[in-house]
Amino acid sequence: MRQLMEVENPMVLGTIEAVNNIPTFRYIETEFRDIYGSLIVYNDDYMEFPNGDIVHFDNIHTYLEGHYNAVFCTKK
Repeated sequence: MRQLMEVENPMVLGTIEAVNNIPTFRYIETEFRDIYGSLIVYNDDYMEFPNGDIVHFDNIHTYLEGHYNAVFCTKK
């Protein structure tokens, strides 16, 4: 029987799996990425849109410009 431990890392969520019942552990990484390929990690902010798109907040400007013709401005 395989024994798995759930672990929470501030950068990546995943599991640690015992290999051959010895105290060596192999890390099994679970990746969660947005439509632009940006890794979304624990405590990151992201948006889910009704069409199923997931966008990391770092890419929200690009997404809104490309899909909604938004123009971002800076008041000076």
